[in-house]
Parts: sequence; structure tokens; C-alpha cells
Amino acid sequence: MADKANEAKWDRWSKNFDKKGLHTVYFRFIQKKVITMANPQLNSNFLDLGCGTGWAVCYTSSLLKDKGNFVGVDVSEGMIEKARVNSKDFMNVKFYKANVEELPLSNDYFDNIICTNSFHHYFNPKKVLSEVYRVLKPGGKIYIADPTTDDCFTRRVDRFFAKIEKAHVKQYSTREYKQMFEEAGLQYLRSKTILQYLLKIHMAEK
Repeated sequence: MADKANEAKWDRWSKNFDKKGLHTVYFRFIQKKVITMANPQLNSNFLDLGCGTGWAVCYTSSLLKDKGNFVGVDVSEGMIEKARVNSKDFMNVKFYKANVEELPLSNDYFDNIICTNSFHHYFNPKKVLSEVYRVLKPGGKIYIADPTTDDCFTRRVDRFFAKIEKAHVKQYSTREYKQMFEEAGLQYLRSKTILQYLLKIHMAEK
């Protein structure tokens, strides 16, 4: 199943994930864009789904001078171990090894949730969004940055990766995001294109 394939893939990647390279530049660029769009405030509660080695969580905590609660969840034990090492100097940062379909987190708690470049790996996206709805405060927002199949090129890329990579489930169109958000009880607000033909940020509110 895709969730087991994801766990195995990211455990392998965790060993070298923080080493500088093109993938690091790409991920950090996207994460900064999403965090800027989310604009978290002092003393807010922040969650990163598919947090990897925890860079975005620690970066957000640094921006807010560790004033708030900053949480990351990832299915990979290897990624979470690295994230905990990377966050040793932060007081209000926590990481959980968990499937995002069953978040070990309280109801109505988070002001901002981000998810960057991992939503297409989730086996049951509707269950993920129902969990997002549960843990968001009323008025809280979710930001998903992922390749979006609004054109022929991204649809072809999606089909290609679905054939060659077990951990790849599906990339979605803007219309599909709107429908999934609505079914989860979330109000779709807007999207923002980050990389033409590659990636959009989709924003919704509880």
C-alpha cells in the first residue's frame, strides 16, 4: 500500500535529506513561500503535515521567536528522529511519528496548518482533510502546496510517476481540491501559482 511505501521511501531519504542539493533548495523555496502566505502570528499554534526533518517547523518557530506551539507530523521514523535532533535548541517544538489520517492531536487547536509537496502521497486524502478540519480552530487555515493537474503537462507527469513510484498516489486539480475541501467542511479561499506548470498553493478555512 502507498502509506507503507511512503514510510519506507522517506526512511531511506532521511539519511541524506538535509544535505545541500537541488532538492533541498527546491523544498526550502516552497516551504518559505507557504509560510509567508500563512503569515503565522505570535503565540499561535502551527502544524506541518509531512514535516520531514522539521525545517519548516523550526523556521517558523525562529520567525516567531519560539512564541507559540510548533508541531510536525511525519510517517517516517527516520525523518522524525532527524527533526528532533534539528529542534533540540527550541523550547516549543514537538514532532510526532504518525499517519496523517490519524493525527495524535487535540481538536480545535491549530491556527495554521501547512502541507508542502506531500499531499500527492496520501492514500486517503479525504480522511486527511477530515483530520485537518478536526484539529483546526474555527477560522484556522490550511495551506497545501503541491503539483496541480490543471493542464495536460502536469496530468502526464502525474500519470508517469504513478506508474514508476509506489509512494506516488495522485496529484489533484484545483477543481478536485475545491470539492475535497468542501466535503471536509472547509471553505476554499484561493490558490496561488508558485511555479508555472508545476505547483500551486491551495488555501482553505474552517
